[in-house]
Amino acid sequence: MDFLMSQKISRRDVLRVAGCMAVSSASGALAGSATQVASPTQATRPATQSALRTTFFYQFNEQAMKALTADGGLPSGSQYLHIFSHSAPGLRNTPEMARLAHSRGSSFRYAHPFDIHKYSGWMTCADDELKRWAAEFRKRADNPDGPADYFAFNEMPTNACSDPHVRERLAKLMRYIAATGDQRGMRGIFFMTEKNLNFRNWIGEPQSFFAAIDETCDLVVGEHYHSFAFVTTKMAEEYASHLFEFPRWLIGRKNPECRRVAEEKFVVCHSSFYGTKVSGWAGVDSHAHDEKDLAKYFDDVIAATRAHPLGRDRIGFGPLVAEGLDSRAVTSLAHSLGMDLRA
Repeated sequence: MDFLMSQKISRRDVLRVAGCMAVSSASGALAGSATQVASPTQATRPATQSALRTTFFYQFNEQAMKALTADGGLPSGSQYLHIFSHSAPGLRNTPEMARLAHSRGSSFRYAHPFDIHKYSGWMTCADDELKRWAAEFRKRADNPDGPADYFAFNEMPTNACSDPHVRERLAKLMRYIAATGDQRGMRGIFFMTEKNLNFRNWIGEPQSFFAAIDETCDLVVGEHYHSFAFVTTKMAEEYASHLFEFPRWLIGRKNPECRRVAEEKFVVCHSSFYGTKVSGWAGVDSHAHDEKDLAKYFDDVIAATRAHPLGRDRIGFGPLVAEGLDSRAVTSLAHSLGMDLRA
């Protein structure tokens, strides 16, 4: 790959070659999810399986799902795992979202979000209150009309990297959610905001926090929502270095839990926004860029992710539905991802 990056070849070519060269670095926990694919209501537990290629998506609906799974889009099969999560207003059951994900094939899973900002006082309340919230959440996630496969912890507060006490509360809450339930444990997907992905912002040791994440979660989603200009003005190797700076730092801690999270669970989540509304999603401005530019953007972020060993088998995108989002975004993403996954 280093030789390829030194040559004057296009990012699209890098994408194709990276796909062909991809080797599995999937975690045992994720592999366990694939082995139990026929029964999504069962707890996902570690097992051994190779060549599992994982994609993650945040915010979706039926229209987006149809576009993603049209001919040439996301493939299904034992070597693929596609996880979808969707935050809805309030605290309510969303079995219809689980059913929508499961309806697309054996490779499709649903992660019910635990949106931490909806729980006022979580930093100071008694532990019994945290346990009660976790139990209520699990009743919603375990709804027999459409049970979730994972919980999605959304998201690590921006001050958590600089405050060990915040991280202690997060760790405790994740353990309560993972363990609560009458019949099964539940594995998690953990979201990290971009500020937390800057290791220079961290104060205190990270090992105990990532031990809790490793214990409870199968994926750690690193949010890298960048603009068209930020992405396309960099060579794939340069952009990849930025995307994976944090997991490289974790590996340098020389701690087994930190290393496992970095090597087996970290997934970069890129913006899939295409529209005119400027927001924290960044992405591509449809006033300034046409569909050809949009395709280039998706090809570039995929190529950069696949160019790094930690991104060869895992990648994420969000949102697939949002205010002001042009539906052509999902169609273009489906084409680029479908080509990548089949390479």
